[in-house]
Amino acid sequence: MGTGQPTAHEASPLMGATMAFSTIGIILSIILLFVNIDLAVRTAAALLVGIVGIISFVRHSVYYHSDQVRMGWHQDHPEFHLEVGYANLAVGIWALVAAVFDWGFVCGVAIAIYATYLFCVLLLHIVEAISWEDLHIAAHRSRVIRSIISTGFSMVMLVVFAVVAFARAGMVPFMQL
Repeated sequence: MGTGQPTAHEASPLMGATMAFSTIGIILSIILLFVNIDLAVRTAAALLVGIVGIISFVRHSVYYHSDQVRMGWHQDHPEFHLEVGYANLAVGIWALVAAVFDWGFVCGVAIAIYATYLFCVLLLHIVEAISWEDLHIAAHRSRVIRSIISTGFSMVMLVVFAVVAFARAGMVPFMQL
């Protein structure tokens, strides 16, 4: 980045790419559920966890100053963003590996891990909505509401695909598909 004040210039398109891959991944994986369940699980793991996780790593760890501006946060130390980025990268890489090698159960585990992560993020957004003083400002309120809805929907879809993957692998207490 340049020497001036950081902007959301880099992080905003990366967040847009995250949303685009999430949307494409959800739609494509749902369609594939009716055609090939194993391919649906692999697609969900690859797109919803693998690609999204790697893009999130870049946004959080490489362009962390820009991401802080995008989120309206300011931190003097980037360690939080770096850690979140590394976690996204770790899960994202293994989701891609599992999808490429057709490790259905591992795809399910990666999806379940990312669903758990998004559940925690959802709780954070809800706490933010309850406690944030600036919610009377329409732009802030709109951002929080969008975050709650999109994170919640993505998390629910990940849970669905994780359950499908576990059922497909014959895991108890899930029925076998």
